[in-house]
Amino acid sequence: MGITSRAGLATVLTCIATAAAVAPAAAAAAPTAPVDVPLGGLNTVLPFDAPTVHTGMPLPVPGAPDGPRYVKGNLLPHNMVPALPIETALPDTHIGTPLPDPLSPRNLGTPQLVAPDTALHLLTPGADLGAPLSQPRAGLYGLPAVTLPEAGLTAPAVQSDPAATAAL
Repeated sequence: MGITSRAGLATVLTCIATAAAVAPAAAAAAPTAPVDVPLGGLNTVLPFDAPTVHTGMPLPVPGAPDGPRYVKGNLLPHNMVPALPIETALPDTHIGTPLPDPLSPRNLGTPQLVAPDTALHLLTPGADLGAPLSQPRAGLYGLPAVTLPEAGLTAPAVQSDPAATAAL
């Protein structure tokens, strides 16, 4: 092994180690689009200042589905319409409004409700379908038997751990 091939191997191993170290950080920072909800128009109808809402729009990232796979003894594959996993994050949400002092024209403070970003895991529904025929039989010239068709749905799933805190 020459010096150039050793240097190339070291470069490749360094790149792999860097990618492995960066991958969890990239997966944790899910993409979101910032959103400021315009509530300024409420100032004309409310007897106090309108609240402010700063949040974001989650941008879902679809994952790789668990595709159809053949099971021994079945004519049709299992998991014909696979469930699609989707990963995203519920973004930071900040809601605040000035708290007026009833005895003077000043504000007492700004109470806030803060919900930090949270990972969100979704799974779309999937479907299974069983054929109305059985496997070819040993007797009767190898003809299959007629059976009742089977159909099934995979339930969708939503998994997250949201939290919120209130502060004055």
